[in-house]
Amino acid sequence: MKPEEVARGDDRLAWLDSAKGIGILLVVIGHIWTGGIVRDDIYAFHMPLFFLLAGYTARPKELRPFVVAQWRTLAVPYIAFLLTLVLADQLIEHFRGLYPIFRSWDQALWAMLVGGSELRGPFTIFWFVPCLMAARIAQNALLLRWPSPKDWRWAAAMALSLATGLWLGKLTDFSPLGLLTVPVALPLLWLGSLWRVTGHHRIILAVAVVASMVCLMMFHLTPLNMKIGDYGNPLISLPLAILLSLGTIGVANVIKIGPLRILGQQSLVIMFMHVPVIHFCAPYLNKTELLGAALAISLVVHFGLSHIMWGRRYFLGRYDAVK
Repeated sequence: MKPEEVARGDDRLAWLDSAKGIGILLVVIGHIWTGGIVRDDIYAFHMPLFFLLAGYTARPKELRPFVVAQWRTLAVPYIAFLLTLVLADQLIEHFRGLYPIFRSWDQALWAMLVGGSELRGPFTIFWFVPCLMAARIAQNALLLRWPSPKDWRWAAAMALSLATGLWLGKLTDFSPLGLLTVPVALPLLWLGSLWRVTGHHRIILAVAVVASMVCLMMFHLTPLNMKIGDYGNPLISLPLAILLSLGTIGVANVIKIGPLRILGQQSLVIMFMHVPVIHFCAPYLNKTELLGAALAISLVVHFGLSHIMWGRRYFLGRYDAVK
């Protein structure tokens, strides 16, 4: 039996929005409380969770239209937010009498063009979107050849991809556009799609919830840093990340409340906005206030952009008319 589907106007899954909402909330918390066991536990699985969720929704589509759609919905907002926030960093830090992250426009141009590991400070999370886009395009290309995730060739190809990703992660932490992580992200996408076509979802999720609680209570988990190819002890850390992700999805299947679903629906803007808000507001707010500010400002930005044609198109990746 599949996770329960709740019909909505856009025919999306309520539990999926809720899971993304939990995930993005954990991302924000992990960027505010930057040390200790809570942060380590969050970093043990929060990025793999998003890749699994993206993989769950994957269906084979014609390659060219799919690439165009990915460009519009992911690449264009990535470029728009990056350009806007780099300019905002220059202006805000100048106003505060501080140095911006990039001391010269040559340095800023290099970092924006290379992206990934070259983006730091308020832009540190920007690696994720181009990595996700590249991995989704690769997954779709393989789905056109092998439409069923159960095909044995998927398992063979993903084993090779994972081995390549782990080798590259040991070799370097240089990651233009977050591409260093793609060979490991791709197997996570595949597992998401494989999970969708398997049975006994409620049993799997129930076991995952219980096992996740045991792991979180009994062990100090090793954090992952997928951005730079750090996967901890892969034989332990990656299976554990998958288990904790499924546990989170199990919780999301039970708690499909409105606030979490809203966070999930607006997770892309929160992903782009929350670190800059934390970066600029940290000297003036305590950590709890930072959490509220990061979420509130991101939601306000999303609301404002959704009511402007160019905002919907270039920042939200939505090409429908303003309602």
